[in-house]
Amino acid sequence: MNAMKLLMYILLWIAVPVSSWSRKESGLSGNRQPVQVLVVGLDNNVKSNYYVKDMIAEETGIMPDSIAIQFNQMLSQHIQNFDGKNEYIFKGSNADLSKIISSKISVAGEGEQCSSDLSGFPGEELDRIMLQAGADYLLVLNQHYFKWQEEPMKTVFHIVSYSLYNKERKQIHSGNQYYTTIKLESADKMRQFSRKSGQRIASSVAKAIDR
Repeated sequence: MNAMKLLMYILLWIAVPVSSWSRKESGLSGNRQPVQVLVVGLDNNVKSNYYVKDMIAEETGIMPDSIAIQFNQMLSQHIQNFDGKNEYIFKGSNADLSKIISSKISVAGEGEQCSSDLSGFPGEELDRIMLQAGADYLLVLNQHYFKWQEEPMKTVFHIVSYSLYNKERKQIHSGNQYYTTIKLESADKMRQFSRKSGQRIASSVAKAIDR
């Protein structure tokens, strides 16, 4: 192999991975800005067919007045850690913003039958909130539901109801995520157990946006 051919071979070998990387980066981003999703947990959205607030506080070690805040935060953090964050950015909301949004959203049903509705949310007010948050979509954590059953074995079903809305207040996706325990656990253990639910919600939302 003469010197000229050797030089061309080396240049080609260097260029191939650079070109492949560029195509990969272009495919990942699609030359678009990441989709921004604002995650909001509704106020006082922890319900159960068995556990009252004091029982939940005793089992989890969470102060009664902070139960909804803590469960919303732990799930929101898992959602924000979604693996596809190169194309989707999930951002949490502060407590004040959550209260404002909660006051405008109606919720009906419990457990798997839970649903929310933004029809009573003034369009201009939602526009302002979404603009300030830099968000394209609103993901609402409607409810955390602890469904206790005795038979065939003692089990707590942890059901999370969620809904995804676009800027026009139209619901474009909704669903439930589940995990089970034999009883209510400490807040730290619940945070660990709920991680997969959070990631699955984020993945489901990303797929709904891409449709």
